[in-house]
Amino acid sequence: MRLVRALLALLLAVALAGCVNLPTSGPVDKVEGQQPACQSCVNVEVAPPAAGSTASEVVEGFLRANANYQPGYAVARQFMTAAAAASWSTDQGVTVYNGSTTQQGDDEVRLRGRVVGALDPNHSFSIRSTKLDLVFQLERENGEWRIANQLSGLFVRDSSFETLYRSYDLYFVGATGALVPEPIYLPDLRAPGNVASALVKALLTGPSDWLSAAVSTGVPAKTTLSVDSVTIVNGVAQVPLSDGVQQATDAQRTLVAAQLGYTLQQVTGVKKIQLLANDQPFRVPQSEAGDLAVPLDALSPDLDPVPIVPAEQLYASRQEDQALLRVDAGTDAVTAEPFPGALGQGRYAISSLAVSLTGTDLALVTDAGTRLRRTPTSGTDLTTVLDGVTGLLRPQFTRTGELFSVGDLGGQQRMWVTAGGKTVRVAAAEVLSAGRVVAFRVSPDGARMAVIVKSGGSTQLALARIVRSAQVSVEGYRVLDTASSLTASTVQESRDLVWTSATELLVLAADTARGPFAPATVSIDASSVETQPPTDDWDAVQLTALLRPQTSIPIVLSRDGRAFRDDGTQWQLLMGDVGAIAYPG
Repeated sequence: MRLVRALLALLLAVALAGCVNLPTSGPVDKVEGQQPACQSCVNVEVAPPAAGSTASEVVEGFLRANANYQPGYAVARQFMTAAAAASWSTDQGVTVYNGSTTQQGDDEVRLRGRVVGALDPNHSFSIRSTKLDLVFQLERENGEWRIANQLSGLFVRDSSFETLYRSYDLYFVGATGALVPEPIYLPDLRAPGNVASALVKALLTGPSDWLSAAVSTGVPAKTTLSVDSVTIVNGVAQVPLSDGVQQATDAQRTLVAAQLGYTLQQVTGVKKIQLLANDQPFRVPQSEAGDLAVPLDALSPDLDPVPIVPAEQLYASRQEDQALLRVDAGTDAVTAEPFPGALGQGRYAISSLAVSLTGTDLALVTDAGTRLRRTPTSGTDLTTVLDGVTGLLRPQFTRTGELFSVGDLGGQQRMWVTAGGKTVRVAAAEVLSAGRVVAFRVSPDGARMAVIVKSGGSTQLALARIVRSAQVSVEGYRVLDTASSLTASTVQESRDLVWTSATELLVLAADTARGPFAPATVSIDASSVETQPPTDDWDAVQLTALLRPQTSIPIVLSRDGRAFRDDGTQWQLLMGDVGAIAYPG
């Protein structure tokens, strides 16, 4: 597990204690494949204060105990005075820090260092980089030193996170009809039933404020668990819901089952879900006969955040003569044939291209970035989508067939979307005012847009949400801090990007604007950043990827026209003389 994800999960212990109500009691379910677990799910390394402990030892013991999830944080409260323990609120977020303590006099211990991360009440993680200077005040109570501060939230060392917490995704419904994952973080609850309970409670609470404008839920308003826990029996997760869920239409029931199914498939041993109302099995369209359970493999693949790509045809333009090619990259011997008509004859100078998810349409930027053209892959009918613009970036088709594009018009960078034969402006003021967009990619589920923006001589990697209403808008600009000391690697500059899953990006990244640029994997909350060693053998300029539900096949294009494909262990030379390259999607 990655360090930062673990960190975030830890942070969640605080937020969940108040918002998601992590289990404090109940049976430990025996689940197929489950590892042995303690019944209380308390880390065995947590110990109460020893008699005669110094003030410094009390503070260090508190910091250890408060980093380990346990119901009510009962052990951690033993390091506090009765009044401080009673007032300590563990649902006000988590401060993740890197630092150390020093004792100052008999009754003060100072914690100094850096705040490196935080978790908000919605369980969302953010990188931080601020000074930490906290003085713990101690008092004698029953002859022992105890912390007297009125504390709010948790204070957790970053070094504790990796083994104690896990990341999960909640699934909501996007405007494209696909499920949209949102990362949250849970402590290592060990018992799968406890994990399932916490996940369902978080799902019923709804999406974060940031994501809520771009998604909805099939769960009727005010639906809760009718009892406090989800049980797992013989691989079936039994989810007891309040009576209001019975008013849901079949369409809503399908979505409820899908959201719960995709969320609970992350729990060890869960193979089916069974919805209950009034303690009775609750029917959904995907229910089996008899117990009305829903097998996870019965959920529609059309709802998967990563769509099934019916066509895997790779397209490329030759660097030398601009001819458009169909590339067969599925065999050891890569072959290519010219596209029919003028495009295959090199009559248009192609600077970038995109392929629809269905493999039925191509979009091409030509004429030195001034025209966006479109053609079916089955013919030679070439139409103009945009003209009279400059600086057109590589376009992209979404899973529903929309075509997004960015270019300059009237001296300003603008964004458009083409759907149903009409091209309209996208309201994207937040993104376009942040600097100059140099690359963008819409997420596989269609709910987010990742962008690289250049401002003040440097680049920012950022996310925005896509809201589809009367007018399509791209809003909620959020910079991903990829230069934190908390992650295994750092990214200072970015050149291109592509989605490799619904929650992860592959970015051409470097430590300086001069490079060298190499692929780096970045999670959508920047909690994980992993760079690959740069190579002097290429100057990477472009990315594409064949996206699949369980994996992806990325290709890197170098400035000298060589395309390299990731075979799972190393980058292999695929072909040369390439000017632009694209997989579907």
